[in-house]
Amino acid sequence: MNLEEFRYIWTTNREDHVLIKVKSGYAIYNRTEKTALLIEDDEKYEAIIKNMLDNGCEVLESL
Repeated sequence: MNLEEFRYIWTTNREDHVLIKVKSGYAIYNRTEKTALLIEDDEKYEAIIKNMLDNGCEVLESL
């Protein structure tokens, strides 16, 4: 699985992207653009969340 196209989320744009806790896990939110990132592929979604958590991206309880 290639995550290169999403790498910016936990590297160069890490300050813009946060994880928000939701019932089913996490939502990926860009607080600068005020948009959510929807990932339809469950495996890719899980891998992106793991990378974000492993790289210290901020986790919010709510908006």
